Amino acid sequence: MNQSPPLEKQHPPTWLKSIVICLLALGVFFRFAHLGHKVYWHDESFTSLAISGHTLAEIKQEIFNHQGIIPITTLDKFQQINPERGVGDTVRYLITSDPQHPPLYYVMARLWAQVFGDSPAQVRSLSAVISLLIFPCVYWLCLELFDAPSVGWVALGLMAISPLEIFFAQEARQYGLWMVTILLSSAALLRAIRRESLWSWGLYALTLALGLYTHLFTILVAIAQGIYVVISQQFRWHKTLRNYLIATAMGLLMFLPWLIVFITHLHTALQINLLWSGNLLGNTIDNIFERIVGFLIIFLMRTSRVFIDINLASDSVVESYLSFSIIWIVLSLALIIYLLYFLLYKTKNKPRTFILTLWLFPSLSLLLCDTIYGGIQSINFRYTLPSYLTQQIAVAFILTNHLFWDNTWKQKVCKFIMVGLIIAGVFSDISLFKAETWWIQMRGTYFTEISQIVNKTESPLLISDNHPISVGMTLTLSHRLDPKVHLLTTPFDQVVTIPQDYNNLFFIDPSSSLLHQLQQDTTYSLKLIDPSVGFWHICHYVSLEG
Repeated sequence: MNQSPPLEKQHPPTWLKSIVICLLALGVFFRFAHLGHKVYWHDESFTSLAISGHTLAEIKQEIFNHQGIIPITTLDKFQQINPERGVGDTVRYLITSDPQHPPLYYVMARLWAQVFGDSPAQVRSLSAVISLLIFPCVYWLCLELFDAPSVGWVALGLMAISPLEIFFAQEARQYGLWMVTILLSSAALLRAIRRESLWSWGLYALTLALGLYTHLFTILVAIAQGIYVVISQQFRWHKTLRNYLIATAMGLLMFLPWLIVFITHLHTALQINLLWSGNLLGNTIDNIFERIVGFLIIFLMRTSRVFIDINLASDSVVESYLSFSIIWIVLSLALIIYLLYFLLYKTKNKPRTFILTLWLFPSLSLLLCDTIYGGIQSINFRYTLPSYLTQQIAVAFILTNHLFWDNTWKQKVCKFIMVGLIIAGVFSDISLFKAETWWIQMRGTYFTEISQIVNKTESPLLISDNHPISVGMTLTLSHRLDPKVHLLTTPFDQVVTIPQDYNNLFFIDPSSSLLHQLQQDTTYSLKLIDPSVGFWHICHYVSLEG
């Protein structure tokens, strides 16, 4: 088998360090610039709800079960810190309303907001700060995996300007922290295997627990790491395997309190998951093949977005701009084929096994679950972050190998590719910098357009029911609506009495019975503003004639 040249002897040249330092400076700028510019979208509104210390039941009871019209600004108390509530109330929200989200990030966000403020930009700044930890973590991981500083420098440059990392650095959610814990636990595992000391295995157990307290899908990362350990030990019982199992057990033991919470409130978590993801592609045996093919096509389209992303997708299930999508599919397929070829035939056992397990196992596990049980978890960009992070490291490794092949055509091609990746990354970052919404923010664009329409009308009244999705959309809109807007809340799927004092009424995703009621009333004119979110504009005929 042909092995790659020994990178251990290659010290990163000055020109490489200079370029990467410039890219790091650009990356830091793009992470902190325009933090308050983008739409504070649906998921982020629930982060602010958690920070406020109120629960979903409380907001339903106080606002959405309220009989009467209230100012839209009444919702502000559920998006801001309440001095009478503390960190314990944030955890209480997660337990009762969102148990599938472990508390580490939300506790950090609550403490951060108490010091720096609770505006969207201030809450997002925590994610921007956390994202800086990716740099030392990925460099450490590359040192442990390849024993080559040059790979670490190239990986730093790629991740500094990757639109993937920059987007999540500007989102008030836990995914930036999750990326840090994925890289950190992976580096800690490799160090523990190398040193075989009590402290090194203890560090791995701690980083594993931190990952689990950040996101439940860390369990997929842990299993992938376990597969690597078993393969690296050639399926034999060895001290390393024993120490790994003990450390993993310790990490799981530290996570046990929240695991009990999750199991106790499993019904709530499943209900929420069904509400948000849905079984959009069906769950019959006849369309399993079509479902798998669809998932793989979307995964290919997403693969290239790690390096170049100019906001072309319309939603999370079907990508738009077919001509561009075909180009991305071809490029992504070529990238994946070459990555597999290089890893299988040109790479040593240690990095090959580690990269393949962490790259493939989490995504394939989600794909298998979606295929069997239905759902769209495997094409949710956030849930496949372990695979995309590993892909970036693999690309950095291959680029570094070719860069240090002396005077060959591959070296010239590699330099050309690196320049292309830098240009693509910076161009993507500029697009992200200027955009108010991004394709990952499902329905983000619609909320911007809807709020502009509502704010331009006279005497606007927003009508919403207490369905969880409607609650989230109302909270999202509250950040962009003028104080003149009023809110009328109704129980879900019940007949509502339409106020006569407002000329312009706006309904958020009305139930079928309510929509039928409005369509039967000839005194109103109905206009569907946005079918994707079920947003309706209703006018009195009198006001139209006048």
